[in-house]
Amino acid sequence: MTIIDQMDIRSVCVYCASSRGTPEKMRSLARRVGARLAADGKRIIYGGASIGMMGELADAALGAGGKVTGVIPENLKIKEVVHTGLTRLIVTRDMHERKKTMFELSDVFVTLPGGIGTLEETLEIITWKYLGIHIRPVIILNQDGYYDHLLAHFAKCRDEGLMGGGLEKLWRVCGGEEELYDALEPDGVE
Repeated sequence: MTIIDQMDIRSVCVYCASSRGTPEKMRSLARRVGARLAADGKRIIYGGASIGMMGELADAALGAGGKVTGVIPENLKIKEVVHTGLTRLIVTRDMHERKKTMFELSDVFVTLPGGIGTLEETLEIITWKYLGIHIRPVIILNQDGYYDHLLAHFAKCRDEGLMGGGLEKLWRVCGGEEELYDALEPDGVE
């Protein structure tokens, strides 16, 4: 058993979409995940927006009595419509400070469906793990196969010799919500 196997996860960083055009099924997913993490006593660390999946995640967690910390750069306070009802809001100078702050506050990183920003944050946290900057779990929720193409691209990188074999151990893929919740239990973390 490793230290990670015994890890007590208190803070979950969630990467997800802040787009106003997010379909209802994905907003609903964010609400369910937010409420469940709160019910399980997990503090949520996220990007600080009040719109899209981000807003739904935060509102559901807060509604379930959870604690939510938003981290948003000064220049995105208007664009992402900053959430003003959070347990804690941290405003950073820029995106680099935002990502570093979210990293420092989190025990585990979970990726829900999202666009280019979500992908960028996920790939960076995986890269940091590859570089030995951290050993924390990174979980990709592949709900309804949303990330099938990304995972296929990772396999192509490996097959083409552009990514070493075995790097899939840097992240865990969960095919559905229950698998995600199980993965966040102390004996479920890899």
